[in-house]
Parts: sequence; structure tokens; C-alpha cells
Amino acid sequence: MSRSSTIDPSTAKAWLADGQEVALVDVREAGEFASGHPLFASSIPLGILDVRLLEMVPSRSCRLVLVDDGYSGRAKLAAEIASRLGYSAVFQLDGGTAGWQRLGMTLFEGVFVPSKAFGELVEGAFSVPHISPQLLRSWQDAGKEVVLLDGRPFEEHRRMNIPGSICLPNGELAYRAHEIVSDPGVPVVVHCAGRTRSIIGAQILRDLGFANPVFALENGTQGWTLAGYALERGSVRRVDQVPSAQRIQEMRLQAQSLADAWDIPCVDVRTASVWAHDTSKTTYVLDVRSDDEFLDGHIAGAVHAPGGQLIQSTDQWVGVRRGRIVLVDDTGLRAVVVARWLRMMGLDCHVLSARREEWSMLTLPARPKVPALSLPVAAFPLAGDALILDTRSSMEYRAAHLAGARWILRWQLGDRVKDVPKSTPIVLCGDASEVVALVASDLRSYGFDNLAVVSGQPADWRLANVEVVATALDPTDAEALDFVFFTHDRHSGNLEAARRYLAWETGLVDRLGPDERSEFRVRPDAVSTAETDFVRPTTLSRKTTL
Repeated sequence: MSRSSTIDPSTAKAWLADGQEVALVDVREAGEFASGHPLFASSIPLGILDVRLLEMVPSRSCRLVLVDDGYSGRAKLAAEIASRLGYSAVFQLDGGTAGWQRLGMTLFEGVFVPSKAFGELVEGAFSVPHISPQLLRSWQDAGKEVVLLDGRPFEEHRRMNIPGSICLPNGELAYRAHEIVSDPGVPVVVHCAGRTRSIIGAQILRDLGFANPVFALENGTQGWTLAGYALERGSVRRVDQVPSAQRIQEMRLQAQSLADAWDIPCVDVRTASVWAHDTSKTTYVLDVRSDDEFLDGHIAGAVHAPGGQLIQSTDQWVGVRRGRIVLVDDTGLRAVVVARWLRMMGLDCHVLSARREEWSMLTLPARPKVPALSLPVAAFPLAGDALILDTRSSMEYRAAHLAGARWILRWQLGDRVKDVPKSTPIVLCGDASEVVALVASDLRSYGFDNLAVVSGQPADWRLANVEVVATALDPTDAEALDFVFFTHDRHSGNLEAARRYLAWETGLVDRLGPDERSEFRVRPDAVSTAETDFVRPTTLSRKTTL
């Protein structure tokens, strides 16, 4: 039985500004979330709540406000899950998003909205220089030397990029930019798919003291396409050189100087350990290094959050307002740079001051796991009376699924099987083992015991001579609640979709209310390293060693 209470939207909004910890969690599907949600809500669809809630809201004593559409009953189901997981202050938002809107409070379309709005504030406050696609193209046509950087992760770069750009994610600029930006007279242009990462990346380089003319490419790849230019696809260019030992030492000195100049608090291993085990307060320990570095070794229990993406999509990692964030990086420089931006976003962000050899001294609570799946693997051909349930995404199902399979969202499962005889064999398809395990657990609670799982992917099924079909309109767009149609088509040649997206992005700041805008602490007067002698030992902090 749920121990939750119901609160009205006005109270929930007041909690976001009262200085105490609160998590506003939207349990609708990703597509519904993108169609409109409160600004500081985090998206954790009900189907994965058992897994993601403990990661996004680590403290079970934090006030937890659960949001749905106001009529589907998902907030109630979510409250029961949260109570079962041990959360002690669980609340359902009265009327859901519909109730929020009825009281005249704004719902924001899109994803990563706080980070996107922040990027627009940064561009104005710091007067970040930008360059038009037309001018950049004219430079390229004239053979002008320019360093063109793609500030996105490599997977996005490979999908499509500005011709000639090289991948250097924003979170790695402080660590690797010196490897490619060597001549101070050469212009540097940073691009992304839209605006935010171009703006932040350009300002990071300016803050790091690069003397080069630095520009953000106006509207990124979308602006390039709107200007009538073709994108490059399949690029494998990336900056992956490891800095020299001398450069790494310079980074440590620079990190200390910047931490002082930007008033970035540092925390030692002992304090971070105490914080992490304090059940009355939320603490996130996030490793901001690259994928390869994290895989090569990290603090047990730390969460990987590449620095550039952490700024770009903060609400994917941090679900609690007023929680503490501790950033980990072996030189400290990347962590200090990221912390600067997160603190301007209104977050309580710190940098771990320990060297890598001290990381083993930091003990963190074990990360939660869904119990291992213990279902037999179904053999082909499947039993003729078997009910096949496909738990993959709606678009994966549309593209290819087993003939006769039904696509389901976990929260709809009860209605889908209510008339199915309990003796019916049920076969589950899915590429996310945690989701399959949760669906199987639900089915067992409904009285179904004859369960199995299909291994492999559609290509494997075809090789086994199993009929695989595609259904372009099943599920329908209205049923495909998990798909974010809001951002669909803007990278596939639909110029109107790109225009709408860019208009949404540039219009975010005007939609912020006074209380929402006050959450951001953008400081255009913050000291830049361009104005300080950051490598001199005389500027080092006496408070800590990074």
C-alpha cells in the first residue's frame, strides 16, 4: 500500500525554490515528457522507475514528487514502487501536468530544457562571438586556415557533422585542445547540432585563456543545412592524443588557479566518503572524464558523466534540486571547468581534490541493481499458442519484430493481459535485460508462470528462418508515447522542423518566469583565465591540492 500523499502544483513549485532538497520526477514516457513538463522535472518513465529512481534520487529521505498526466494513474503506481524501495517522503502531484497547467504554470516542451535555457543565457551574458554558416563556408572555399571542432560525442559526430570538423567533445577541451590548437593566430570554430554546445564550447576555450579568435557556429549543423550546405557523414576524425606529463602538470596548476578565480569548492576523499554515506542528504559522485579513461579505471560506485554532456543534459544524471555534486577528474582541470558551469546553473557542485592514486580511499554505497533475469530461453519455432510481448522501443518494433508479437509499454501490461488465461505461455522480446526482468516480475505477480525470453536481434531471428515483419504505422504515432517526436526530422532534411526547433531553443529564456530565472546564476563578471596568470605557482590555492 502506498504511503504517499497528494500535493497541489503550487506547493510543488514552492518546494523547488525553498532551499531544501526535492525531486520532481515525471513518470510518463519520454515522448509525453517532451510534449510538456515543469522546467525542473526529471524524466524517469514508469517502466524503468525501479532501476533509475535510486540512481537519480539516491537519498530515500528526499522529498519525492511524482508527476503523471493526471488521469492514467501512473503517479499512484510510481508511489507504490517508491514506497517499496524505501522512500519515506513520497508525494503525487494533484492533477499531474494537466493540473499544473490549469493553475497557469508553464509546461516546457522539449528535452534538456534547463541546460538549453542556460546556454541561451550564457550567450547573452558572455557575449559569445558567433560565426554564420555563410562566412565559415567562404573561409573554407578560400582555403583560410581554421580549426573546426565538433563539441559533441563521437557517435553524434560520426552521424553527421560540418565538413572538415574534428570531434573534440566540450568536456575534453580543457584536456586536449592544446593538442590541436597550437597557433594562436588561427580562428577556432566550435559547432554542435544546434546551439548550446557550440556556445558553451566556445566560451570554455575563451575562459581557458586561448588567444585565438574563437567562435560558436550559429545554429550548428541545422544552421548549416538551412544555409543550403551539405553535411558530412561517417567522419572518424577525433582528437584522442594523450597530453604529455609536462602538460598534465600544467593542467593541475591551472585547475588550482581556476578553482580560486571561480570560487569552486574542493572536497577531499574523507569528506566525500562521509557525504556519500549520509542518508539524510543527496550526494552524486560523477566522473567527467572520457569513455576510454572511465573504462580504464574509476572509483567504484562513481557514475560516468562525460563533462560536456553533463552540462548539455544535466537532468539525465541529477534528479534532486539542492543535492550535492562531486566531480572526479585525474588532473582536476576538466572537473573545475564543468563545475563552473553547473554552479552557474544553480547546482551545489564540488571538485574532488584527490589524485588518482588516492581514489581507492573513497568508498561509495553500492549502486542498485535489478535482480538477474532467470527465464528460460525460448526455442524456435515458438509454441503456437504463445503470447509474444515485445518490450523494445516503439521505433525498433516498427522496424522489425517477430510475426504476431505485440508491442507493450510496461505500465500498460495489466490491461494487455487481463483477459489472457494464466496458463498461456508468454515469450518476451527485449534488448534491455532490466526492463525484461521487470516485465517478467510483473507477469508473475499477475499469476503467469509459463514465461520465456527470446534471445538475439531481428537479424538473428531471420537467420533462424523465423518470420520477421515491419509495421510502419503500428504502433501509431499516438500510441508511440516513448518516442520523442518533438526533435524528430530536424536532422533528416526537414528544414521546417529545424526552423521550429531553433525557434524553440532561442525562445526559451523569454518563457522563464522570475522564480525560474533566479535559479540560474550566470555571472558575466566571473574572472576569466584570459585575465589571470593562471600557470604561476604564486597563484596556487593554499586551501587544497587538485
